[in-house]
Amino acid sequence: MNLRKRAEADLESSLEGDWGLPVILTDPDGVEQTKSKNNPDEDLKGQILYDHRVIDSETGMERTVNTPVVTLRISSLDRVPKDGEKWGMQFPLVPDPDAPKTTFILIGRPPEGGASIGFIRLYPQLPEQD
Repeated sequence: MNLRKRAEADLESSLEGDWGLPVILTDPDGVEQTKSKNNPDEDLKGQILYDHRVIDSETGMERTVNTPVVTLRISSLDRVPKDGEKWGMQFPLVPDPDAPKTTFILIGRPPEGGASIGFIRLYPQLPEQD
């Protein structure tokens, strides 16, 4: 097996294994994906980081923001989110797979694809409250 195929296969354990957290995706047509395309008996899971670093546009300095970043294995998705599409997403607000899921939307910052090794990084946001 070549190195790229091996790296993609390793995403099963690194993103979806014991450290993975359940994710529900809802595409722009309202179709929900709750199960992995690779393992239809398994929940769709991904790596969720609850904060990340950004460059402050005013100061140019790096800072940490408390917004989640979700990384999913592309081959586990029925449909891959694209820039400009509005998707729904649900996942726990804490790193506990049994915690209640909160609804987010994918809008604004475009997904970052790791197509060379098969993952996509998503930047969900809480919906605006009226």
